[in-house]
Amino acid sequence: MSALAVEAPAGGPEWAGRLIVRAAGRPVLHIGVEGVSAPAVPVFAVALECVPDAERAPGVRPWDGPVTESSICPACLRSLRGEPEPEALRLVPAGVADTLPEQEPAPDGRHLRAVPDIPVYFEAALPAEHGGRPITWSPWTAAPVITHHDPSCGWCGDPGPGEMAGGRQGSPQSRTDPLRRYLAYRCTACQEMTAYEQVGMDLRIIAHHKSRAPKGHKR
Repeated sequence: MSALAVEAPAGGPEWAGRLIVRAAGRPVLHIGVEGVSAPAVPVFAVALECVPDAERAPGVRPWDGPVTESSICPACLRSLRGEPEPEALRLVPAGVADTLPEQEPAPDGRHLRAVPDIPVYFEAALPAEHGGRPITWSPWTAAPVITHHDPSCGWCGDPGPGEMAGGRQGSPQSRTDPLRRYLAYRCTACQEMTAYEQVGMDLRIIAHHKSRAPKGHKR
Protein backbone atom coordinates (compact mmCIF):
# COMPACT_ATOMS: atom_id res chain seq x y z
CA MET A 1 0.00 0.00 0.00
CA SER A 2 1.29 3.40 -0.95
CA ALA A 3 2.01 5.85 1.83
CA LEU A 4 0.62 8.64 -0.32
CA ALA A 5 -3.01 9.56 0.14
CA VAL A 6 -5.16 11.93 -1.91
CA GLU A 7 -7.55 14.00 0.13
CA ALA A 8 -10.89 14.25 -1.65
CA PRO A 9 -12.91 17.45 -1.23
CA ALA A 10 -15.57 17.14 1.45
CA GLY A 11 -19.07 17.10 0.01
CA GLY A 12 -20.25 18.33 -3.38
CA PRO A 13 -21.31 21.76 -4.56
CA GLU A 14 -23.28 23.90 -2.12
CA TRP A 15 -26.43 23.47 -4.20
CA ALA A 16 -26.29 19.66 -4.22
CA GLY A 17 -29.71 18.29 -3.24
CA ARG A 18 -31.36 21.70 -3.57
CA LEU A 19 -34.17 22.59 -5.93
CA ILE A 20 -32.77 24.28 -9.03
CA VAL A 21 -35.20 26.38 -11.05
CA ARG A 22 -34.93 28.63 -14.06
CA ALA A 23 -36.44 32.10 -14.23
CA ALA A 24 -39.17 32.47 -16.81
CA GLY A 25 -37.77 33.89 -20.03
CA ARG A 26 -34.21 34.10 -18.65
CA PRO A 27 -31.29 31.66 -18.80
CA VAL A 28 -30.17 32.30 -15.19
CA LEU A 29 -30.73 29.50 -12.67
CA HIS A 30 -31.89 30.00 -9.07
CA ILE A 31 -31.54 27.90 -5.91
CA GLY A 32 -34.66 27.17 -3.92
CA VAL A 33 -34.54 27.58 -0.15
CA GLU A 34 -33.88 24.44 1.89
CA GLY A 35 -36.83 22.07 1.97
CA VAL A 36 -38.84 23.74 -0.78
CA SER A 37 -40.27 21.52 -3.51
CA ALA A 38 -41.33 22.33 -7.02
CA PRO A 39 -45.07 22.29 -7.83
CA ALA A 40 -46.24 20.41 -10.88
CA VAL A 41 -47.18 23.52 -12.84
CA PRO A 42 -44.43 24.87 -15.10
CA VAL A 43 -44.57 28.48 -13.88
CA PHE A 44 -44.94 29.29 -10.17
CA ALA A 45 -43.75 31.45 -7.32
CA VAL A 46 -41.33 29.61 -5.07
CA ALA A 47 -39.07 30.84 -2.27
CA LEU A 48 -35.52 31.34 -3.57
CA GLU A 49 -32.22 31.95 -1.82
CA CYS A 50 -32.08 35.42 -3.39
CA VAL A 51 -35.81 36.13 -2.77
CA PRO A 52 -36.99 34.11 0.24
CA ASP A 53 -40.47 35.70 0.13
CA ALA A 54 -42.46 33.41 -2.19
CA GLU A 55 -45.00 36.15 -2.92
CA ARG A 56 -42.28 38.41 -4.28
CA ALA A 57 -40.25 35.70 -6.01
CA PRO A 58 -40.16 35.70 -9.82
CA GLY A 59 -41.93 33.13 -11.93
CA VAL A 60 -39.76 30.05 -12.42
CA ARG A 61 -39.94 26.49 -13.70
CA PRO A 62 -38.09 23.35 -12.58
CA TRP A 63 -34.70 22.74 -14.18
CA ASP A 64 -33.25 19.30 -14.80
CA GLY A 65 -30.36 20.23 -17.09
CA PRO A 66 -26.68 20.73 -16.29
CA VAL A 67 -25.81 23.13 -13.46
CA THR A 68 -22.54 25.03 -13.18
CA GLU A 69 -21.55 27.81 -10.81
CA SER A 70 -21.39 30.30 -13.67
CA SER A 71 -25.02 29.57 -14.60
CA ILE A 72 -26.42 30.17 -11.09
CA CYS A 73 -27.73 33.51 -9.90
CA PRO A 74 -24.82 35.23 -8.04
CA ALA A 75 -27.22 36.53 -5.36
CA CYS A 76 -28.42 32.99 -4.67
CA LEU A 77 -24.84 31.77 -4.23
CA ARG A 78 -23.95 34.66 -1.91
CA SER A 79 -27.01 33.94 0.23
CA LEU A 80 -26.28 30.21 0.32
CA ARG A 81 -22.65 30.82 1.37
CA GLY A 82 -23.49 33.58 3.84
CA GLU A 83 -21.45 36.15 1.93
CA PRO A 84 -22.32 39.86 2.23
CA GLU A 85 -23.95 41.75 -0.62
CA PRO A 86 -21.54 43.84 -2.69
CA GLU A 87 -21.41 47.53 -1.83
CA ALA A 88 -23.83 49.51 -3.97
CA LEU A 89 -22.34 52.02 -6.37
CA ARG A 90 -22.69 55.60 -5.22
CA LEU A 91 -23.87 57.85 -8.03
CA VAL A 92 -22.48 61.38 -8.09
CA PRO A 93 -24.65 63.96 -9.93
CA ALA A 94 -23.06 65.51 -12.98
CA GLY A 95 -21.28 68.75 -12.24
CA VAL A 96 -20.86 68.01 -8.52
CA ALA A 97 -17.28 67.67 -7.35
CA ASP A 98 -16.60 64.75 -5.06
CA THR A 99 -14.54 65.36 -1.94
CA LEU A 100 -11.15 63.69 -2.18
CA PRO A 101 -9.70 61.96 0.89
CA GLU A 102 -6.92 63.64 2.81
CA GLN A 103 -3.51 62.98 1.30
CA GLU A 104 -1.24 60.68 3.22
CA PRO A 105 2.53 60.48 2.88
CA ALA A 106 3.90 57.59 0.87
CA PRO A 107 5.66 54.74 2.77
CA ASP A 108 9.06 56.21 1.88
CA GLY A 109 8.13 59.58 3.42
CA ARG A 110 7.41 61.39 0.15
CA HIS A 111 4.16 63.35 -0.08
CA LEU A 112 1.75 62.35 -2.81
CA ARG A 113 0.68 65.11 -5.15
CA ALA A 114 -2.68 65.40 -6.87
CA VAL A 115 -2.57 65.57 -10.65
CA PRO A 116 -3.86 69.03 -11.68
CA ASP A 117 -6.84 69.34 -13.98
CA ILE A 118 -6.21 70.02 -17.65
CA PRO A 119 -6.43 73.81 -18.09
CA VAL A 120 -9.43 75.17 -19.97
CA TYR A 121 -8.97 78.42 -21.90
CA PHE A 122 -12.00 80.66 -22.31
CA GLU A 123 -13.40 81.07 -25.80
CA ALA A 124 -12.08 84.11 -27.62
CA ALA A 125 -14.68 86.87 -28.07
CA LEU A 126 -15.16 88.24 -31.57
CA PRO A 127 -15.14 92.04 -31.92
CA ALA A 128 -18.72 93.32 -31.76
CA GLU A 129 -17.97 96.44 -33.83
CA HIS A 130 -15.37 98.13 -35.97
CA GLY A 131 -15.17 101.77 -36.92
CA GLY A 132 -18.17 102.53 -34.75
CA ARG A 133 -20.50 100.15 -36.61
CA PRO A 134 -21.65 96.67 -35.43
CA ILE A 135 -20.41 93.47 -37.05
CA THR A 136 -22.65 90.43 -37.59
CA TRP A 137 -20.67 87.18 -37.28
CA SER A 138 -21.49 83.68 -38.48
CA PRO A 139 -21.03 80.71 -36.09
CA TRP A 140 -17.55 79.20 -35.77
CA THR A 141 -16.94 76.36 -38.24
CA ALA A 142 -13.96 74.09 -38.92
CA ALA A 143 -11.39 75.88 -41.03
CA PRO A 144 -10.69 74.25 -44.41
CA VAL A 145 -7.41 72.41 -44.84
CA ILE A 146 -5.37 74.06 -47.58
CA THR A 147 -2.74 72.07 -49.49
CA HIS A 148 0.85 73.01 -48.65
CA HIS A 149 -0.31 75.08 -45.66
CA ASP A 150 0.48 74.04 -42.09
CA PRO A 151 -2.82 74.20 -40.13
CA SER A 152 -1.11 73.97 -36.72
CA CYS A 153 -1.42 76.84 -34.25
CA GLY A 154 1.50 79.23 -34.37
CA TRP A 155 1.30 79.84 -30.62
CA CYS A 156 0.67 76.53 -28.85
CA GLY A 157 1.47 74.13 -31.71
CA ASP A 158 -1.89 72.32 -31.71
CA PRO A 159 -2.04 70.34 -35.00
CA GLY A 160 -5.40 71.93 -35.91
CA PRO A 161 -7.12 72.74 -38.07
CA GLY A 162 -8.70 75.53 -36.04
CA GLU A 163 -12.00 77.30 -36.67
CA MET A 164 -13.05 80.30 -38.70
CA ALA A 165 -15.97 82.72 -38.69
CA GLY A 166 -17.16 85.25 -41.26
CA GLY A 167 -18.50 88.70 -40.46
CA ARG A 168 -20.24 91.44 -42.34
CA GLN A 169 -21.09 95.06 -41.76
CA GLY A 170 -23.37 97.44 -43.63
CA SER A 171 -25.20 96.76 -46.89
CA PRO A 172 -24.19 96.82 -50.57
CA GLN A 173 -27.18 99.07 -51.28
CA SER A 174 -26.20 101.65 -48.63
CA ARG A 175 -24.08 104.71 -49.47
CA THR A 176 -23.59 105.75 -45.84
CA ASP A 177 -22.85 102.25 -44.49
CA PRO A 178 -21.28 100.22 -47.32
CA LEU A 179 -20.76 96.47 -47.12
CA ARG A 180 -17.59 95.36 -45.39
CA ARG A 181 -16.51 91.78 -44.85
CA TYR A 182 -14.49 90.32 -42.00
CA LEU A 183 -12.77 87.03 -41.25
CA ALA A 184 -11.56 85.50 -37.98
CA TYR A 185 -9.43 82.45 -37.20
CA ARG A 186 -8.95 80.83 -33.81
CA CYS A 187 -7.17 77.83 -32.29
CA THR A 188 -9.65 75.55 -30.55
CA ALA A 189 -6.97 74.39 -28.10
CA CYS A 190 -5.52 77.65 -26.71
CA GLN A 191 -8.07 80.18 -28.11
CA GLU A 192 -5.46 82.31 -29.87
CA MET A 193 -7.68 84.40 -32.20
CA THR A 194 -7.14 87.04 -34.87
CA ALA A 195 -9.89 88.97 -36.67
CA TYR A 196 -9.31 90.64 -40.04
CA GLU A 197 -11.08 93.08 -42.33
CA GLN A 198 -11.07 92.13 -46.00
CA VAL A 199 -9.81 95.06 -48.05
CA GLY A 200 -9.65 93.96 -51.67
CA MET A 201 -7.33 90.93 -51.70
CA ASP A 202 -5.67 91.92 -48.42
CA LEU A 203 -6.51 91.13 -44.79
CA ARG A 204 -6.02 93.82 -42.18
CA ILE A 205 -5.94 92.88 -38.50
CA ILE A 206 -8.66 94.59 -36.46
CA ALA A 207 -8.53 92.49 -33.26
CA HIS A 208 -6.25 89.95 -31.63
CA HIS A 209 -7.01 87.71 -28.63
CA LYS A 210 -3.79 86.68 -26.95
CA SER A 211 -3.81 83.13 -25.59
CA ARG A 212 -3.08 82.46 -21.92
CA ALA A 213 -1.63 79.04 -22.76
CA PRO A 214 2.14 78.46 -22.49
CA LYS A 215 3.81 78.99 -25.84
CA GLY A 216 4.56 75.77 -27.70
CA HIS A 217 3.07 73.46 -25.06
CA LYS A 218 1.27 71.39 -27.75
CA ARG A 219 4.37 70.85 -29.87
